[in-house]
Amino acid sequence: MKNSKNFAQWVTAFLLGAALIVVYKAFDSLGWILGGAVKLLSILMPFLIGFIIAFLLFGPVNRLETLFQKSKWRFLQKSARVLSVTIVYIVAIGVVAGLVYIVMPALLSALMDFVNNVPTYYANVMSFLKQYTQPGGLLENFDIQGKINEVYQLVQQYLTVERILSYISSISRVTSSVVDGLMAIIISVYMLLGRESLLNASRSVLGLIFKPATLAAMSAYKHKTARIFYNYIYSQLMDALVVSVLATIGFLLARMPNAPVFGMLLGIMNMIPYFGALVGGVLSVLIMLLSGNIYGALFIAGYILVMQQIDANIIQPRIIGDNVGIRPIYVLLGITVFGGLLGFWGIFLGAPFIAVIKMFLTDYIAYRNRIRGTK
Repeated sequence: MKNSKNFAQWVTAFLLGAALIVVYKAFDSLGWILGGAVKLLSILMPFLIGFIIAFLLFGPVNRLETLFQKSKWRFLQKSARVLSVTIVYIVAIGVVAGLVYIVMPALLSALMDFVNNVPTYYANVMSFLKQYTQPGGLLENFDIQGKINEVYQLVQQYLTVERILSYISSISRVTSSVVDGLMAIIISVYMLLGRESLLNASRSVLGLIFKPATLAAMSAYKHKTARIFYNYIYSQLMDALVVSVLATIGFLLARMPNAPVFGMLLGIMNMIPYFGALVGGVLSVLIMLLSGNIYGALFIAGYILVMQQIDANIIQPRIIGDNVGIRPIYVLLGITVFGGLLGFWGIFLGAPFIAVIKMFLTDYIAYRNRIRGTK
């Protein structure tokens, strides 16, 4: 009996030592592990992008399929899924192509126009400050002109037409892989056409590991998480479209250069909670000031202020509602944390990420309280 107990202790000590060696080697080879993970992720990128496309298009496809299934025509009933996927993809590809061939050239033209007018903007600012920085002026003791000149020299060095074109070409080389894009679209089509079989296969594999009750809980959380992200993304896109139209109208009234482009940019910036609207508004007013139109800048400042109040109190409650359902402080926390981890996408999706975490924590706390109450 004593020998068997000693043997068990030796086996435990050996396993503990082996586990420590494995953990140490894992940390020692962390760079190699991360490199392998990044390589695996790059290989699976078409599947990840395909899943995202399928996720975003599932709503329109599902609604259109339901509509076809209710039709009196037998052909529409039998081909409901194929027809719905085909129609939605044709519309989506058409919208993307329109944005690429219409919006992108206009955006590039506006950017080039801004770069070419930087010297004019600089001269307008220096002329405006001259009357305040001369002897006896309000800003006599402040070397504002010198600081602006330093910024101007820096802008001239890095913000040139040649550099911008090189940036755009380098970005396009990185992000526009035709093969990966086509693969992602094909994968997303297969995911939408055969979603039940994929879900059944996933349940069968997970059923080998988890109990039925655990699988049911995982399925429920999957639906809740998807609903949070789906509602948030589509409601933000709808709100951005409304803000873009309203902003464009105001910019046209103020005779702002490239008003539709900057209106669209303000709508996109408005998709970032709290910070986006502020940054977009300040940039719009600054562009008008740099162009020398002070009264136009004042009009735009007042117009954006009124528009943001209408958006926050009338438009957003009707479009977005309470899709995320978390306090502003947690939204700011999500933007800060996930923005630092994932960059732009972390800033954009910080609110739903933190909403999902809050959902899990709330349910876990409720579960722990129920366990304590039964003891």
